[in-house]
Amino acid sequence: MLSSLAVVAAAASLVRAQFDPNGPTQPGLPQGCVGSFPNLTQCQISNWYLGDTVDRCAPPGPYPVAGQQVYIKDPTNFCINLPNPESIFLANNFYSWNKLPTVVQAEGFVQSFCMGSYLPPGAKPLPQFGIRSAHVLKNFTVPGQHYIQVHGYLDCEVLGINCTSSAPGLYDDAGQYDDGPFINCGKEPYSGVDNSTQANPGMQHYVEMAGNGLYCMRVCEPGNLMAGRPCDLTQDTAGCEKFMKVQFGDGFTFTDLVTGEKSTATVSMPPRKTTTTTTTTAEAKTSAASASGTAAVTATTSKSGAFKNGAFAGLVLTAGVLAAL
Repeated sequence: MLSSLAVVAAAASLVRAQFDPNGPTQPGLPQGCVGSFPNLTQCQISNWYLGDTVDRCAPPGPYPVAGQQVYIKDPTNFCINLPNPESIFLANNFYSWNKLPTVVQAEGFVQSFCMGSYLPPGAKPLPQFGIRSAHVLKNFTVPGQHYIQVHGYLDCEVLGINCTSSAPGLYDDAGQYDDGPFINCGKEPYSGVDNSTQANPGMQHYVEMAGNGLYCMRVCEPGNLMAGRPCDLTQDTAGCEKFMKVQFGDGFTFTDLVTGEKSTATVSMPPRKTTTTTTTTAEAKTSAASASGTAAVTATTSKSGAFKNGAFAGLVLTAGVLAAL
C-alpha cells in the first residue's frame, strides 16, 4: 500500500500493463492477465474503496490461492512471500533488463517460499541461506487479537531482491505484502495464511514488510486487518521496528508470551554474501528461482528458561478506520 502520489501514478501504469487480451497469460490467471490487483488511480479517486468493482484478472478459487500462502510455526518452519521469479510481468520489466525488483516493485507478483519440510500448496523451498536469522514471537495474550510474528535478516542476493532503499531512512519505499481485499485496493488480495493443522489453525490474515536486508511478518486471527490491530494494513511506511516493535539480531529463537517458553534453534550458516543492500542486477535471480533446500538446520533446540512478562504482554490494540475483515 502506497501513499506517495508519484508512486501511485507510476504503479497505475504498471497495473494497466497487467492485462492485455492479446498478451501473455500468467499461469493460474484468466486469459491476458499477468497480475491481479486493482487500478491504483481508480483507488485514489474512490478513496480506496471499489465497491462492487469486479476484478477481471481474479484467479479461480479457492482462496488463498496456491503459491501465495504463508504461515509461522517456529524459527525454522515458516513461509513468507517474496517477488515471484517466474512472474511474466517481473521478467518483462526487471529480469530481462538485468535488474532485480524491490519488494514494493513486486507488489502483486508474489510467490511463497518456505523454511522447513512442510510446504503449503504451490509453495517453494527458500533458496538455501536466504534467511539469515529468524525470531518468532507467539502472542495470544489478547482474546480475539492472537498473532504470531517472525522477523530477521535476509540475504538479498541469494533471494534475488533489490534491497537498496531509494533514500536514507525509507523503508523499502513502503514495500508490504498482505491479504487486504481487492475492493479495498489490496495488492495481493488472493494471498493469505495456510490455516491447516500443519500450519496456523485459526489464523486468516497476514502483513509482511521487507527491505534493506530485513524482513518481518505477522499472521493474525480473523478481524485484525483494521488500523490499530495486530495486522494493521496502514503501517506500510512505518517498517518492522516501529510497527512490530522488534530489534534485529542474529540467531533463530522462539518466544511464547502465554507459556513463557523460550527456545533457540542451532542453524549452521556460511558467511553472508551480502550486507544490508545489494546491487540492482538480476544475476541472483537464477539462484532464487532454481535453488532448493533451506538453511542447514542442525536442529538442536535448547530451552532457556521462561519469562511471562514481555514487551507485548497484555498489549491492548484499538480498532481503527477499516471495517473488520
